[in-house]
Amino acid sequence: NGEFYCLGCELWLSDCAYLECAENGWDGPFENEDCGDDGGDDGGEDSVVAIIIGETTGIVGDMPGEGILYGVEVPLYYESTEPIGGIQFTISDSPDWASGVEMTSVFEDCFTGNSNDVNGGFIGILFSLEGCNLDASESLTHFATITYELHENAEWGSEIELFFSQAIVADGSGYALSVSTEGGSINVSVLGDVSSDSEVNVLDVVQLVAFILGNSELTDIQQQFGDLNFDENIDILDIILLVTIILDS
Repeated sequence: NGEFYCLGCELWLSDCAYLECAENGWDGPFENEDCGDDGGDDGGEDSVVAIIIGETTGIVGDMPGEGILYGVEVPLYYESTEPIGGIQFTISDSPDWASGVEMTSVFEDCFTGNSNDVNGGFIGILFSLEGCNLDASESLTHFATITYELHENAEWGSEIELFFSQAIVADGSGYALSVSTEGGSINVSVLGDVSSDSEVNVLDVVQLVAFILGNSELTDIQQQFGDLNFDENIDILDIILLVTIILDS
């Protein structure tokens, strides 16, 4: 049909992450054994900074059709034993169904966020014109949010993997800090849409009730969309929240 592929060929996203060509398109990403998780530089026990992509299930925006929402906000977190002066990264998505629109800084009073989506990779830079530092933190600290636009061919109920193909973190003097990375994902659906029909309605309530009573099973992704209070359980608390959403709409 005028389309060509080469089984076994590799597309390198960075020195650490690559895709492999398969009959149905690019498969992966896969990791170079000499590197850490998600295509980033993993310093192991010597890592000073960890940057993490938060997973997202609640999608915001308009519905252009076929149950695909316009966009989603993905949070970014860090942990660090040292103050941070700036962060630069590239995040890739697989399948390539999302385009980064913008990155906003949580610390807008002192840190500026700049970004661009180039060739399927979202490049983000966070720095301070006032010489501020992000405080050292032993717990997850939200430092920025990326807004993604989803493509029309994104499949409802599917998952888009997000992973770092580059990560550089500097201290306040411009020296590089050892960094490890952890990827995340975007679930293409709406929180509460257990039936995956692009709507939140009484059908979703019926499925949750049947699951609680032991009359039916839910897939892992259905349980994720049905866990409205994020306590990793499906129970009456989720049903009440779901009914409230339906009534409010």
